[in-house]
Amino acid sequence: MNTLEDMLLAEQARCRQLAREYNELGTAAAFARALIEDCLRSAEDALQNRQLVAMQRALERLLRFQTLNHLAIQISHGVTTSPRRSAPAPVMRAKLPPPEQFFTWTRAA
Repeated sequence: MNTLEDMLLAEQARCRQLAREYNELGTAAAFARALIEDCLRSAEDALQNRQLVAMQRALERLLRFQTLNHLAIQISHGVTTSPRRSAPAPVMRAKLPPPEQFFTWTRAA
């Protein structure tokens, strides 16, 4: 059975790795990386001060960060994994008959 401290330490390790992956994306992920680092600092403070409520909140915040799709890293570096598809051919539609005229306008004499 894991304790709160063990779970928080494991989640910190995962988020540190995630921050390194975001660092590879460059400026596109700077905001996300800053959020992760802020959460990691607050988790470290909670661990040092042994504040259980702060540890629980830090764990919940860290759990929200999702792992990065490796395809995103490849795309950010300009690597394409599949050839680009050409644009779809335009659809040829049948010509519609001219709209019906409901009113006939005549000049007054």
